Amino acid sequence: MWAAVLADIRAAAYLWDIATDNLVWSAGAEQVLGVDSLEPIATGRRYAQRVDPDGPSARFDVVNQTGASDPGAGVPFNSEYRFMPPGGSQALWIEDCGRWEIDADGTPLRVRGVVRVVNERRAREERLLYRSDHDELTGALNRVRLIEELAHAIDRAERTQSSCALVSVAVDNLGTLNDTYGFDTGDQLVAGAAARLAETVRRGDVLGRLGGNRIGVVVNGCGASALRTAVDRFQQTVADAPVSTDGGAIPITVSLGAVLLPRHGRTVGAALAAAQEALAEARRRGVSGSVLYDPSPGRETERRRNIDMAGTVIAALNADRVTLALQPVVAAGSGQPVFHEALCRLSAQDGSVIAPSDFLHTAERLGFVRLIDHRALDLSMTALAEDPALQLSVNVAAPTALEGTWFARLASHLRRSRDLAARFVVEITETMAITDLPRTIDFVGSIRDLGCRVAIDDFGAGHTSFRNLRAMSADIVKIDGSFIDGIADNVDDQIFVETLVRLAKHIGMETVAERVTSEADAALLRSIGIDYLQGHLFGEPRIAQGGRTAG
Repeated sequence: MWAAVLADIRAAAYLWDIATDNLVWSAGAEQVLGVDSLEPIATGRRYAQRVDPDGPSARFDVVNQTGASDPGAGVPFNSEYRFMPPGGSQALWIEDCGRWEIDADGTPLRVRGVVRVVNERRAREERLLYRSDHDELTGALNRVRLIEELAHAIDRAERTQSSCALVSVAVDNLGTLNDTYGFDTGDQLVAGAAARLAETVRRGDVLGRLGGNRIGVVVNGCGASALRTAVDRFQQTVADAPVSTDGGAIPITVSLGAVLLPRHGRTVGAALAAAQEALAEARRRGVSGSVLYDPSPGRETERRRNIDMAGTVIAALNADRVTLALQPVVAAGSGQPVFHEALCRLSAQDGSVIAPSDFLHTAERLGFVRLIDHRALDLSMTALAEDPALQLSVNVAAPTALEGTWFARLASHLRRSRDLAARFVVEITETMAITDLPRTIDFVGSIRDLGCRVAIDDFGAGHTSFRNLRAMSADIVKIDGSFIDGIADNVDDQIFVETLVRLAKHIGMETVAERVTSEADAALLRSIGIDYLQGHLFGEPRIAQGGRTAG
């Protein structure tokens, strides 16, 4: 009965006499261990010859390393190793457990044990271990493990007074490729690029996925010249032939940013930041660009200024030092305010107002402009609720609008106070339309479905076609101030603005002239049929108090 039970779980029992080296097996051990007879494993020495020497410690080593004494019932042990059956049969992972009997001097006398085949468990554990270290898409190391290897490389380079490098590699135009072929194919292109890179990295270099479409290579033992050679080799290898995907063979190129370490970065954070900065510069130069990081005092000053400003802005948001400044938009004919544009103002800890030109650019670059947009929306809704006569417009940045949570926040406000929608205008920039016209059209439609109006801000600066302007179906177009300031003396600007006003009227859109600073410009704009005027001539932005403006 017990033999059948052992066979069912692919296990066999044994007794091993250490003095004689005789190894006695339970019935059915041949089938469990994949041997034709018990003769090749009839002694401890013969059995040990079938154990993979490159695997974990043998059974004898396990007990010798314990330093345990036998209290009478034997010393328990448990080990795991790879058993190689004679005749070239498939290797088996064995779990070997039991008890040693040891004499008073600590010398092993005999062993009672059970061996069990654990191939499936071992394979499952190896898969889990592999997944903990590797990226599923590319098969390269994941970000956590790559960063560990980078830290080791920097430490080793410093100790040996040598150099290493980090190369950040990105597939060019992946967004367009995703739109054209689908995200599954895009993933296959990233995996294909990683596979090409894996073929060309040297022994000792490390490949991993940094995230998104970025692949990282830690290059060990290289100077500036060798790094340039490696970057060129990586780039050429990926571009050599199209990558095979489910959507067919697709040619790709990559851009690369590289940094020499520890010369230009003594920490992982500094290395990643420098490589990313170099990659961003490479991508600005166009497809298939490559840049080796070269620090400049100007860039470092700008970086520190951005960090300081980011801290100031976040602190102002957290401390609720955010207000709205309202600038009137007046009817061209009467000069009376029709609505006000709500502009966000932040105060520093000392009470001074932070100029929008100082914080907005930093907020957009560092990705926290949405926090400002959300706060401006909340303040605008509060101002509208407090003053039933007030009408407001508020800007929303393209990343905020296209991300989705801002719209959900607006919809939540309007569910509580539906009457506010008719007095609220959402301003989006022309740049947003250029970035993603289909999503912009959807966003405009969704805003109008809520009952709000939409204005296209800074029109003309981004050279959007009139066809796109019509496709967006907005309510208002605000003409960029660069065409308005001094228009009375500039015939070219007069022709552009007059043409735009006629086209806007034709498609049912109202027009606003921004940055009106002189009466001469205002008169000219009235004569060509502009609907509204905005600028210092009609009022500076003033801080809102209780829903109204104060000087």
